[in-house]
Amino acid sequence: MNSNKRKNRLIEAKSLYLKQHQTNPVHWQPFSPEVVAMAATENKPIFLSIGYSSCHWCHVMAHESFVDQATADYLNDNFICIKVDKEEYPDLDQYYQQASQLFVQTGGWPLSAFLMPDMKPYFVGTYFPKEKQGEGATFMELIQELRRAYHENKEEVLKNATEVDERIREGLIPKDKVEFEGHFPGPLGIIKAIEPYKDSEFGGYGEAPKFPHFPYYEWCLEQMLEGMIPQEEGQHIIDSIEGMLMGGMYDHARGGIHRYSVDKKWLVPHFEKMLYDQSGLLRVLSKTSLLYPSPMILDGLMDTLHYLEKEMKADNHYFFASQDADSEGVEGLYFTFTKEEFEDLVNRSSDTNLSLEDKIEEIKGWFQIGDTPNFERNLNVISLDPDKKNSFYTDENWPIIRKIRNSILEERKNRIPPATDNKGIASWNFMLLTSLVEVMQYVKYDQIRQKASDLLNYALEGMYNQFLQTENQVIVGMNHTNTLDKTPSFFEDYVFFTESQLRVYEITGNSQFKKNFSDAMDFLHSEFIEDGNRVLTRAKAKKETCPYPNLYLDGFDQSFKNPIATFIHMARRGRVLFKDANKWPNVDAIMENLKHQVLKNPINGGEGLRACTYPDHVYR
Repeated sequence: MNSNKRKNRLIEAKSLYLKQHQTNPVHWQPFSPEVVAMAATENKPIFLSIGYSSCHWCHVMAHESFVDQATADYLNDNFICIKVDKEEYPDLDQYYQQASQLFVQTGGWPLSAFLMPDMKPYFVGTYFPKEKQGEGATFMELIQELRRAYHENKEEVLKNATEVDERIREGLIPKDKVEFEGHFPGPLGIIKAIEPYKDSEFGGYGEAPKFPHFPYYEWCLEQMLEGMIPQEEGQHIIDSIEGMLMGGMYDHARGGIHRYSVDKKWLVPHFEKMLYDQSGLLRVLSKTSLLYPSPMILDGLMDTLHYLEKEMKADNHYFFASQDADSEGVEGLYFTFTKEEFEDLVNRSSDTNLSLEDKIEEIKGWFQIGDTPNFERNLNVISLDPDKKNSFYTDENWPIIRKIRNSILEERKNRIPPATDNKGIASWNFMLLTSLVEVMQYVKYDQIRQKASDLLNYALEGMYNQFLQTENQVIVGMNHTNTLDKTPSFFEDYVFFTESQLRVYEITGNSQFKKNFSDAMDFLHSEFIEDGNRVLTRAKAKKETCPYPNLYLDGFDQSFKNPIATFIHMARRGRVLFKDANKWPNVDAIMENLKHQVLKNPINGGEGLRACTYPDHVYR
């Protein structure tokens, strides 16, 4: 296709992220092997832009550069421009995220990848501004230099791109082993080893930005419940979880959690909400409720279930992917209040049974609303002050907290809400199914358990219709997302499907779920393992024409828990279920690799700790 006749072809896309870019003057093409082939035909490099619909900085770069006619003209004349929703192609995103780490030592979204016609990367970065900011290049300066390098230094550019591709294919995780005695280091030893990274003041680990590390917290909670970690040693975990729920990361009005905190106090979140984070939150809170059934924990469970029901549940029985960080083009606007708005809201919350006028200053203190705003544009993030919890954790005052939260929710109904991405993603939905079972199993309060049961029963049928390909009630394939007619077979989808089927079987006794578990585990074992102990992103048997590598997965948790670790966990439990200690034999070699990876970074290897901690005899 001649570049002068090319146009923006995102108009037919189902992805909300692609729809957000369908009116850009950039001649965006949806990803396909045919579009990639244009680059070789026209002797042009590829500009591959990867993001997702709820990403704030994706919106910023779009508003700055992709709607700018001069920038678009230069891109259209000199590059084949491809726009990808990272949630539709997680393996494509993974490959270029690793390339970004090699080029600029960081990753994230929007991801800006510049590729040779064979898709090997010759430069990858993230957000680039339109206007000069410090010493960094503007986006126009960058694309002009990369166009020049491609045409004037092609031999060297190709050599560098080939070297980067080879490094990624080999794997970026060092293969050296961690020395330890016995089956695996004890939980208390691991806790002690990461003591230097603990934030004793605000909870969590490390500096800002702070992520929730749900798999690691879940492992700690399980070990505390088992009696392997004394509660006094695990108190930091309890405090961290409570701190997250009191901070602005948690949505105090509706329930549910935002993706991460931009500061170390858990106060100011990055406001987008992802389905997988709600799954991790439910798992952690369900087990925390057995150790520390505070009103914050129990309300967090119930309100998050309500949030999923009211805002994330699709009519055709699955759960939406995410909600945006921005509303009306402003990050966090929907969720934040001026001091005056908050005071007015409190005054209007009084009723015949609850007068709040005399307590307004105390209430503002609880919610950390002072004369100095804690966010931008004179706005305040809604949060609770952990130092005042003895004041509001009372029979008299917690109903006031609930009342104010409900008033905030009612007030927000008058605002324009953030956009919801109604895409269904198989792996995320299956993770949520499992989390609902966790709530039903661990939480001791009937009302919360019933709400989880209602959501589980609602979703079970839809999962099959949305994501599974069946013939005569036999699963023959799986679609990663319902926004694409055909997708590769991804390891993560099958793994989290097996977990959901095993957990549902355990609470129902329905043999069909047991069979689904077994069939999917057999498929995983035969189609995703190479060289005995390396796990592929995509199935071997599916001969997709993907013009980029089928990468080996590592053992670390990323946005959500690690699928290799969950696979090992499921295999070890499945051996007990089927009374066969030798079933799926490659699992043992994979687990040996995983042990050494997670011990190098336990905080980001929580799911691996869950899979590896128990010795074999525990499973017999």
